[in-house]
Amino acid sequence: MDARLDRIKAAFDALDTNSNGYLEAGDFDRLGHRIVQALDVAESSPKAQAMHAGCRRYWQGLVGTLDRNGDGRLTCEEYARFHEPDGYEGNVRPYAEALTAICDRDDDGFVQHADLVRGLGAVGFPVANIEDLSRALDPQGTGQVSRIEWRTAIEDFFLTKGSHSVGDTLV
Repeated sequence: MDARLDRIKAAFDALDTNSNGYLEAGDFDRLGHRIVQALDVAESSPKAQAMHAGCRRYWQGLVGTLDRNGDGRLTCEEYARFHEPDGYEGNVRPYAEALTAICDRDDDGFVQHADLVRGLGAVGFPVANIEDLSRALDPQGTGQVSRIEWRTAIEDFFLTKGSHSVGDTLV
């Protein structure tokens, strides 16, 4: 299996919050709540609201594009077809921006290591893999990563063909 398919499977598994083998609207609701709770952000805050909106937009883009049989759920094979530039820009980017923003607790443009671990852990990635990503994004060991670099890594995770994506560290 190529690295791109490994990344897609890892993302699918992380998004399948109830582990039933399908992506459904409830998975994205749970995802938003898990991230908000993990970062101890008030549900009524603008960042929490943006996180929930980003999760909903991600789901709506997925189901609207890929649910050809109208059953309201997606298999991993269906989800894999979504990882193209148009799908990313309109639907995944708002989620990526909300995720990196909610993890940047003081809005200084950087995410502290602990918040990166909490945020990506809430998404469903293993801590060891998050640590690998942290080292890749923070090679000097400053204890923080740039939101812009992280957003770029998320984009690479979804769109890079083959291997050599920073996102490969998550799988």
